[in-house]
Amino acid sequence: MKKFIHLLLIPMIISILTAENIACGFSDVESGDEHYVSITYLEKQGIIDGYDDNTFRAFEKINRAEALKMLTIASGVFLEEEMEKIKIEESPFTDTPKMDWYTKYVQAAKDNNLIHGYEDGTFRPEKTINLAETIKIFISSFENLEYPALTEDNLFFDTPIDEWYAIYIAFAKQKGLLNISANNEIFPHREMTRGYVAEIIYRMIKSSENYEFGKATFYGSAVQGHLTASGETFDMNKFTAAHKYLPFGSIVEVTNLANDKSVQVRITDRGPYGYGRVLDLSSGAFSEIAWLGTGIINVQYKIVHLP
Repeated sequence: MKKFIHLLLIPMIISILTAENIACGFSDVESGDEHYVSITYLEKQGIIDGYDDNTFRAFEKINRAEALKMLTIASGVFLEEEMEKIKIEESPFTDTPKMDWYTKYVQAAKDNNLIHGYEDGTFRPEKTINLAETIKIFISSFENLEYPALTEDNLFFDTPIDEWYAIYIAFAKQKGLLNISANNEIFPHREMTRGYVAEIIYRMIKSSENYEFGKATFYGSAVQGHLTASGETFDMNKFTAAHKYLPFGSIVEVTNLANDKSVQVRITDRGPYGYGRVLDLSSGAFSEIAWLGTGIINVQYKIVHLP
């Protein structure tokens, strides 16, 4: 029988810490790196670990065995102390030897119908996992999820509605778990890195705390003094932002996922409308959490106050 730990029950020990007193324990993960916040958070929670040389190697490809362990431990479907008790009587697949470190995770995942292997009876543990496989394993680890109705509107240009993974991608889109290109693509067959897997796990956890995710840009001097959609005059030095639908006057806390810097902004305008973009910050607000030359950043945001 599956044992599930809902993400809401995971201790959020470090959620009250600030950027100044959070430091990643991996020697190769630094503030400014693309997945800095997610890797730092998951490492502090004991959800991920690195290599013997104290590195995480975020941009290395991750194989199916490594990803399976990371995803199932993060979801709570398997507990490490229970995994130690598993006795492997026979190999779950023809290419998963009984004594290999990952075989207990493969056996448990197979028993819980999270994986089925290939038609030739193999699991191919050393093969790099792709995005579609990652999302399917991770999302299906949870019970009682409410999946959205499948329509072309809640998918992407490169995820046909009749693909086996479409329902999992639709859920991931709803939760903001994925990086979306400017052309509304996610590249479901892309090979995954350790950092991107960590990012997906982190976003799923934080979505249970009502955080949302996407890309943020900024606008400034080109529209200085113009009227915003709320009727206010735009001042690029004030901490304001555009959002597609939040009520004007809403206060939102925005965090740069590359450095954990945050700023609170007031919604005064409408936009942005590019795929994957969730906020247009005033240049003053943007510069509080990123160098303006960056142009576009990955963020999490949460409503602090509704008018």
